[in-house]
Amino acid sequence: MGNFVKYYFPALAWTVLIFVLSSIPNLKGPDLGFSWQDKLEHFLFYGVYGVTLIRAFYFQGRFTQLQKQALLFAIFFGILYAISDEIHQYFVPGRKMDVLDVLADSLGVAAGAWLYARLFLNKNKAILFK
Repeated sequence: MGNFVKYYFPALAWTVLIFVLSSIPNLKGPDLGFSWQDKLEHFLFYGVYGVTLIRAFYFQGRFTQLQKQALLFAIFFGILYAISDEIHQYFVPGRKMDVLDVLADSLGVAAGAWLYARLFLNKNKAILFK
C-alpha cells in the first residue's frame, strides 16, 4: 500500500484533476497579462503530470522493461492523455480543441519527465537512453 500512495496515487490524482479541470466550461486562470498564458498553464500542469508519470513507471516493481524505459512510457502516455483531454474538451460547452494546447501539454510532460529523470534517476543513464 505504501508504494501505491507514494508513487501511483499522485499520477492517478493528477490525471483526475486534469479531467475535472477540463470539464469546467469557460475555465480561465487569473489574467497575468500576456497572450500565451494559456499555453504556459498547459505546459506547467503537464510538466507536473510528467513527473508523476515517470515516478509511477520507474518505481513500479513488476516489469523491468517498464522501469528501464520509464521516460519513454511517461512521455508516450502523457501525450496520449493530452490528446484525449483535448478531444474531451470538444464536448464541453465553452471549451474547444486546440492543437497548440496539445503541443504545450506534450512539451510539458516531456520536460517534466526528462527533468525528473536527469535530477533523480540518472544513476546509470539507463533510464534516459536504453
